[in-house]
Amino acid sequence: MPRRKKNMTYAEEMAFLDNEIAKTEEVLKQLKTRRKELEKVKEQEDIKALYDAIKGSGKTVEEVISTL
Repeated sequence: MPRRKKNMTYAEEMAFLDNEIAKTEEVLKQLKTRRKELEKVKEQEDIKALYDAIKGSGKTVEEVISTL
């Protein structure tokens, strides 16, 4: 957090806080985007592992679906 002067007026402090909130919201937005990207990658890895397990079992996807 940048340094700010000690004796700010209410208007100056409100402007400072608005600026800090905007920066923090941007960081939060970036973090949420990164989280979604990671969730997508994890889901793709899970799907691949599931498909590999199905292939390794010698059953078709339809057979596995019907047993579920």
